[in-house]
Amino acid sequence: MSESEADQTEPNLASALDENGLLALDVPAFVRRGQDVEFLISSLHERCRRHRLARLDMVHVRLRQWAKVATGPGDWADAFLGPIDGLWPLAEAESPAWSRRPGSPRQRRAIARDLVASVERFNERWAAFVARLDIDLVNTAIEHYNAYYVIEKECVLGSARLAAMFFTPLVKVSAASLLADHPPLPVPEPNA
Repeated sequence: MSESEADQTEPNLASALDENGLLALDVPAFVRRGQDVEFLISSLHERCRRHRLARLDMVHVRLRQWAKVATGPGDWADAFLGPIDGLWPLAEAESPAWSRRPGSPRQRRAIARDLVASVERFNERWAAFVARLDIDLVNTAIEHYNAYYVIEKECVLGSARLAAMFFTPLVKVSAASLLADHPPLPVPEPNA
């Protein structure tokens, strides 16, 4: 067999490349549908994470200010009605660098009020942002996934029973579910 005949009988990798130079493989519709809905959901959650963190800037400032007038996580009784050490991880703030000496009671109460106000403002702004999110595209993709995934998989496998195995319908996204996954902060109660 000549070299030119061998070239004609062997698969040519260059012909399997699409216009972008990527290998064009035929992926079943149910796989694409699953990947698309997964991408949309993860993109929505990533967007929420980014925007939530961006809105936490002032809360981070107030937490750093509190750490400068408090000696540790247990030093809260004169300014708050309960401990506030849980705010740092919930606000994704860096670990506090506690002071060696507590600030004056007046200074601590002022910073405590500012921290409470910042948390309340964050919660209002965060809830408003989530309420404004357009989640129709994601929910339409979820609806189509739930309706067509098993049917498309059955077409490939040739068995309804096999296609339905391990299938779990996805729950639509709502503002409430997004707030559960990316929650507002608990508002500390100042010790008046």
